[in-house]
Amino acid sequence: MPRSPHPLALFSLVPANDRAAAVLLQPENSRLVSRFVDSNLHVEGYGLDIGLFIGSKSRYTLATIGRCGDIIVEGAGISRIQCSFEIHENNQREIMLQDRSTNKSTQFFGETARPFESGRTHRRVVLDEQVNLEFGFGGAACDLYRFRIAWHDRGKLMANLNIDYREDKPRLTRTVVDEPPTIAPSRRITRIHTPGDLERIRYSRREVLGSGAFGEVWKVANIDSGEYLAVKRVKRPALLSDDFVRLKREVETLSRISHRHIVEYRTAQWEDQHLEIFMEIKAGNVEDLVRGGVFITEPASASLLFHHLLQALDYLASLEIIHRDVKPENILYTPLPDGSRLYQLADFGLANIVADAQTFAGSGIYMAPELDNGPQWPQTPKMDVWSLFVTLTYAMNVGGFREKPLHTTALRIKAVQEAANEVIFQPLRDMAIEDPSQRATAGDMLDKLFAGVGRTTSRNRIHDAAAVCSPGPSPVQQETKWVNRVVEQRPPKEGAVARAKRRRPVHPVPGPTTRAVQRRVRQDEPRLPGSFPAA
Repeated sequence: MPRSPHPLALFSLVPANDRAAAVLLQPENSRLVSRFVDSNLHVEGYGLDIGLFIGSKSRYTLATIGRCGDIIVEGAGISRIQCSFEIHENNQREIMLQDRSTNKSTQFFGETARPFESGRTHRRVVLDEQVNLEFGFGGAACDLYRFRIAWHDRGKLMANLNIDYREDKPRLTRTVVDEPPTIAPSRRITRIHTPGDLERIRYSRREVLGSGAFGEVWKVANIDSGEYLAVKRVKRPALLSDDFVRLKREVETLSRISHRHIVEYRTAQWEDQHLEIFMEIKAGNVEDLVRGGVFITEPASASLLFHHLLQALDYLASLEIIHRDVKPENILYTPLPDGSRLYQLADFGLANIVADAQTFAGSGIYMAPELDNGPQWPQTPKMDVWSLFVTLTYAMNVGGFREKPLHTTALRIKAVQEAANEVIFQPLRDMAIEDPSQRATAGDMLDKLFAGVGRTTSRNRIHDAAAVCSPGPSPVQQETKWVNRVVEQRPPKEGAVARAKRRRPVHPVPGPTTRAVQRRVRQDEPRLPGSFPAA
């Protein structure tokens, strides 16, 4: 008598034709047969349970199907291992089906199908409640046996999925393509034709990361690789409109830059009257960390953020690109094994080439003063230097910056320059000069505070000669010195006189060490593909 689904069953395979129904009747498969109400059809049915409890030969394999699989399927046209259900090795919240047959006779069907495509590196695709809910295998049309996939509370089960206790069995684990004791089909296998370039990214949505007037940003699973990506979807604007030009600029800017501290761009494509821009997904943004008080309680984190963003801005300056929207929400981070974070600049929707930068752009309190002063102050990469200073001031709440009135340009400039006069920020005050012609560049600040580590722009000869004669402290000493100054001299909230009386020396807190000089990205290095896609 069939039982209820196993508590650890992620999904069940429900027969969709007579041959598939016969698989459930084979004695070798009876241990996996269960009876349940199919949530899609709202009827009671039978299926084969799939989950970690099966105890397959590899720690990442849930179950195999074939003549010698965990689920036995007989037939001359069936491979010893026809296909398998796998946990993604690097992303354990995704399940994939892999075609392991010698004759590539596994395929998907129905409205939700995202079938295997010829030319892809691997014949494996993501499975979830939205895509690839029916598959078949065997025969020229890959449909001798057809099954539907009925999920059982996937979200809850995947959250509790634990494969750490499972061990691979090297002696048994399949390491080569299935051997050929499989009779070839009597007629040619029909290839399923799919439109579009094979380099297009096919995906299944997971969650919204952000939305606004521009459109939406989604976390998605790449159907063909199982990895997570971020995709920015923007509705197709009218040809040659301002919005179209802005989108084209963003894609072209992203496609020509490559730097450790700038978020990795994958590609762009048109889909359903939307432009989709794909980027690497990150753990979060700096605004999330600000809300958690990270940069107030961990000054070393602020120093690392500062150093990473200076390198990104200096690299952009070397290409004569202005980001024009540097702010906490546009700086993403990735946790690193040593407990620190990698910070990367993102969102180039407002980026512009220096020669073309004339329009009003940016976000509120972070905008440089020259945006309000017309063409007499041309827009340059120094705009981004001002914005980075404001970002750091906001993140550390220097001088109570967040509590000050900032609703006019004059008030914003006043608050920024008050922060620059705080003792802990005096080494940074050259970034907060209102006149951009006198303001420091990102390269200047890298030289001043980090001994030039991570600089991309070239220095003038006088500067180079001075650097050779007087190399100055090491990068680690420079960074540690600034972090220690922040720790030792952070003022309490009382007035200046009381503050001076109450100040006490504290033991220095070493900053994050720089283990290696950041590799400069040469101009002749290959860039990621992704020119603006043809409409």
